[in-house]
This record gives sequence, structure tokens and C-alpha cells, in this order.
Amino acid sequence: MTALSAELKTTEARFQPNSRKWLGAFNAIEIGGVLAGLSLCSTGTIGAVFGAPLALLSIYSAFFIPPKINRGLYLGKCPHCGADISATHYQDQIDCPSCAGDIAVRDSRFVALPKHGPGKAA
Repeated sequence: MTALSAELKTTEARFQPNSRKWLGAFNAIEIGGVLAGLSLCSTGTIGAVFGAPLALLSIYSAFFIPPKINRGLYLGKCPHCGADISATHYQDQIDCPSCAGDIAVRDSRFVALPKHGPGKAA
């Protein structure tokens, strides 16, 4: 263990999964598929042949295909000041809204990142 990693403070980041799972909601791709399918249906018979299956597949995808990413929030305390903080499932670094300290999200932990001086590169 290096001296730098020994100095870093960490706090627990409890993962709160999104309560909306399979029958959750349409995402942008599925909405686009439904709109494109309906638009194709309005162009005539040939468009309906391609548009109707596209719209139906998009609706099927929204309701019956589970998402590949476990969406949710990491909730915990700031390792710098102890304020309540949260990070979404895709964030790997945040800054505390209370003290503006830089925080990394690693292995269900909030890790306090060292502050850089004004003359040092970030």
C-alpha cells in the first residue's frame, strides 16, 4: 500500500437500485422505434409492412426485455465533510455539493480525492 492510498478517506456508498425494472418505461431508442414504425405505416402498404413490425418490436422491447445495466443511485456521506451525497450508476467521479471536494466512486465506496494546489495540473 502506498502512502497516498493510506491517506485517502473513504465512506460506504450503498447502492439503491432503480425500482422500475422490466415494465419500467420506454427508453429513447424504443420511443424512436415506435415513432419510426408509425411514420412508416402512414406511407402506405409497403411502409406498413416494415413499420408495423418495427413499432411492435419496440413496444415488446420496452415491456419484456430487461435492461442490461442495473440502474440506480449510490447513497452515502461525503468523505471530506460528512454531508449526504449521491451518484448515479454511471458516474465514477463527483464533487460534493456542500464542500466541493472531489470524490471517486469505486467498489461501493466514496473515496476522497486529494485536492490539487493552484500550481499543479489536475
